[in-house]
Amino acid sequence: MTASSYSAALITPNDVQLILCNSSNATSCSIVQMIPFPSILLNTTKINDGLFVEDLGLAGWLYIASDSGLHGLDLLTLTIHPYLNEINVSISSLAWSSQRQAIFAGSETKLWIQQYGDGNEGWHFVHINAFIDSPITSLVYNDVQDKLWIGQDTGITLLSPVIMSMGRLHWYFSRLAGQVSNPGSDIGHLPFANITVLSVSHSKSSDRRIWIGSVRGVMRFDSNTSDLNAWRIFNSARYMPNRESQVSVSSLAILSYANGIPNNIGSTAVAVTNRGLAVLRFEKWTLAQKAEHFQRFLDQPDRHDKYGLVSRCNMSSWGDIRTCMKGPSDNDGLWASMYLASQVFRYAVLRDPTIKSQAWKHFEALELLNQVSGILGYPGRSFAKRTDFPPSSDWYPSPVYSNLQFKDDTSSDEIVGHEFVYPLVHDLLAENDSERQRAYILTFNITNHILTHDWYLIDENHTHTTWGIWNPIQINNDSFYQESRGLNSLQILAFLLQTYAYSGDERFLDVTIAVCDNNFSDDELAYLSYFALVHAFHTVASSTSLSSTQKERAHKLIDHLLEYMKFGLDLSHKYKRMEKSPFYNFIYCYVSGQVNETRYLFKKYNLSSTKSFDFDCRSLSNDGIWYMQRWPLELINWQQFNSDRLDVQINVPANCKSRPVSLQMLPPDERSSEKWNGNVYALDDGNGFSEDDPAGFLLSYWGMRYFNLLR
Repeated sequence: MTASSYSAALITPNDVQLILCNSSNATSCSIVQMIPFPSILLNTTKINDGLFVEDLGLAGWLYIASDSGLHGLDLLTLTIHPYLNEINVSISSLAWSSQRQAIFAGSETKLWIQQYGDGNEGWHFVHINAFIDSPITSLVYNDVQDKLWIGQDTGITLLSPVIMSMGRLHWYFSRLAGQVSNPGSDIGHLPFANITVLSVSHSKSSDRRIWIGSVRGVMRFDSNTSDLNAWRIFNSARYMPNRESQVSVSSLAILSYANGIPNNIGSTAVAVTNRGLAVLRFEKWTLAQKAEHFQRFLDQPDRHDKYGLVSRCNMSSWGDIRTCMKGPSDNDGLWASMYLASQVFRYAVLRDPTIKSQAWKHFEALELLNQVSGILGYPGRSFAKRTDFPPSSDWYPSPVYSNLQFKDDTSSDEIVGHEFVYPLVHDLLAENDSERQRAYILTFNITNHILTHDWYLIDENHTHTTWGIWNPIQINNDSFYQESRGLNSLQILAFLLQTYAYSGDERFLDVTIAVCDNNFSDDELAYLSYFALVHAFHTVASSTSLSSTQKERAHKLIDHLLEYMKFGLDLSHKYKRMEKSPFYNFIYCYVSGQVNETRYLFKKYNLSSTKSFDFDCRSLSNDGIWYMQRWPLELINWQQFNSDRLDVQINVPANCKSRPVSLQMLPPDERSSEKWNGNVYALDDGNGFSEDDPAGFLLSYWGMRYFNLLR
């Protein structure tokens, strides 16, 4: 039998056992040969590696790396040859290139290269130690890349072949480091050093991927993909069986499926660590499947949806979603509004009555949130049953519903969410005048409340809330609020113009110039307000209830605002586009007139003084698709350990509260789960005791679907 005939070899310090398995059932295996070690190898106590070399000799060889040296089993004669080439030091790892007919053996101080040819012609043997600056922990040869990967405590060294003009084969070294590699290397950005094991897939199909185990988890390098996806890091409790940063991977096996397996099934990596077993299974999903997966999160009662309000849930047991229960959130109004917006877009795309019915329940929850305080136009932050928990200082019994209580001090965040979603409900979800009126009246009441209370949000104590302030005098003159001047000005413009577009009430148009400030901020609330503002432009343009005089007045204001809006939005997106966010990008495309629903607006209005927007939506859409592809399938905010990565550059001036942040954003599946108002540059946040709700993904996906940005 030849080397390729055997399924495996079990090597002990005493013997070699050759194994055959049923090709269709790996559990059906038997030992077909047992070859004892010769007495000269009695000092062998540990086997470090084994390697079948199929094209060496007439039947192939089995090379054996041990603490006593390098040995070989001739599979034709079944004879063990001790101390090949007189190597009598501990060998840690072996690798083989059939293409280059070369065998590699690594030790603490040396790398041996054995090259061979048919009939042993051209056989020569060398060892190299000049480039081995620390013990070799693992070797693997990738035939597709045509490189030897050498794992060490200090990182990775690469050995590459070069054929000279006379046909002679030589090898050259290059070093793989963090941000900057050796000039001879065509690979960069090694995330971690302290390499413990290297592996490749042994499937018959070509595979360029290298799997790397280290003290800090598992890495994968794929030279056949984009720079954004070349390195994949699996180093937190999202992937590894440990709450800490160190897991010390000791073994790494890559399981690839046969050709008959469905295309959606990918490979599986099995890592043995000092904390347990990690199994990384890869499947090919469409973004639509991912959206369905996240939609099922909301089907579990009280996990993220309670009383129709949506937000993250907290866990009483670390990482155990069975203990995840949603409680009241300060931003229930905002998060529920964003989730409802995702369902409005979903319904507009699919036109499924069941989706409409489920979405309407969330609208009714927001409607109740507007009513529970008993103050017209003042929604609570959240509401709960009085029996849910004892009263506290920031909760008040509802004067309208005897069984409910509500949380006070509603912020501008909540108001932005309400004013963002109700026009969408009015235009895309409501199907009759009664439903449209219910959505309209909520928008009208909130805006009218702010207008009639001197540009403040007034609570049950008859004072303005901490952040419910749009009063131009206070915002411009009070240093505590001056930083929010631009953002709040953008918000109130959107509120007023949208309400005017539906109501025709001149009060909402007469005051807009007085409160306008042209310095716009860039964050989640700003983009929601940009969207609401342009949606108001659209509502004015398509209105059948506004008179021609009213439309003309509104158009003059819109003409005045467009240039400032373009400047503010482009300035914001110079920074936001670096995050590749599908949420910010689809809103930018909508607001900049690069989707069908708003493109006509920028032809209709006079834009002669305003050049086109700066960023092309084809590129932004591709960025958003990449982001959603890399969105992790579970949303627990696991503790992250990224500040120690070699490929991360710390943004020292931006460090806040001793928490390091990076200059470049890491992919979403390599950091903690955050909403769009979180810091995507944070490196070491998360704790494993909460799970984010999926509204961030769902709004991004269905927003891009509705505006035809998924190509």
